[in-house]
Parts: sequence; structure tokens; C-alpha cells
Amino acid sequence: MSKSVVRALKSMTVLLCIAAVCVTVLTVCNMFFPKYMPSLDAATANLINGICSTGKDSQTAFDDGYIVMLQESEHGVTLADFNKTNKSSKAEVLAVYGEPRGENTGAYIIESKSAGRDGDVIILTAYADGKIIGATVKKQGESYWQKLPADLFDKLEGVSGEVDMNGLIGKTGATLSLNAIDRAVNLSNKFALDYMTGIRDAISKKSSASLGGGK
Repeated sequence: MSKSVVRALKSMTVLLCIAAVCVTVLTVCNMFFPKYMPSLDAATANLINGICSTGKDSQTAFDDGYIVMLQESEHGVTLADFNKTNKSSKAEVLAVYGEPRGENTGAYIIESKSAGRDGDVIILTAYADGKIIGATVKKQGESYWQKLPADLFDKLEGVSGEVDMNGLIGKTGATLSLNAIDRAVNLSNKFALDYMTGIRDAISKKSSASLGGGK
């Protein structure tokens, strides 16, 4: 066997070993750090009730269907396709929730994310007639988050369309975190305006079902 063939075989062996290690690392990561999946649990319902009140305590709102998670088949939008079309935004819409009952009947809440300094920043933004009525962070691990003002999300109330948090707040020392909020909220706003009719129709159907005795 020639030296060139031996060298080629050695190179292939090294590449195969590297590939095997990469696969193993990814498998372990998926086992111990599973991909985040949005869901309507009690904690999420509590956050939503805080930015878009149902008029009920959070546990009652969660248990009795005052807050619901809308399926793609209900509002008619495939989130993966929407995110792919808006890939340049560097953000994603993860889920859509609605309030078919209570104080803010017809309001809807969009969960979106964008990468910050230390990981994904996940935001919940509530809307009525396409305008923001409340917003909060659902998940973040930003090391400079405490540099952001406590009333950060209050500044979004009444906003429709594109926002510029840096312009609203100014320098904070947490620019990357603020940029992530900007991107997540802006894509959420676009989704909220583009698909408002379908979302509200889906909530209306659930509202009718609630009046009929269902959830």
C-alpha cells in the first residue's frame, strides 16, 4: 500500500472520529439540554394574566379556559413558514395565546424570541386591536439584565408596528439584551398586525364555545 493511500486512510479515520465525537456531544446536549418548546402551563398563564388581565386569579384563569393556546390549524398560520420568510429579522414567533373569556376577551398574546448576549430572550406580548397592551419576559439568562430599567416593558404600551427600544430608553449597558427584545417584539408586532383577523376569529370561536358550556 502506498504512502499516499495510507495518509488518505488516516485522514478519513480522523474525520470519522471527529464526526463520531460531534454526534455524541449533540446527543448528550439534547438529553440534558432539550430544545425549548412553548407551552401553556400555570407559570405561563400567570405571566399572561399579569400583562393582559382576565379579571380572575391566575389559577382560575388557567383552569377554566380564560387563557388558551391557539393551534396553527385554528389561526391558519404555519409558524415555521412565517419564521423562515422572516429569517432576516433574527427572531422567531414561538406561540400564540388568546383570551376567549374575561376582562380582556378577544385579546391575544404572542410569544417570540431572539438571541441576546448569553442566550435566547423570550418575550410575551399582549395585543388588543393590533396595539400592545402589555409585555413581559418569559425566559432569559442575560448577565447584564439588571442594567435594564424596571419599567422597560411599560414603554411599549399602545405601540403598534416597529419599535426602537434603544431610542426609547437610551444607553443601558445591556445593549445586546435590549437589541434582542427589539427584534423579538418587532417580529411579534408584525405577526400581530398581519394575522390579526385570523387570530381574533379563532378566539371568537373559542369564546362562543365557552358560552355554550365548553372551554
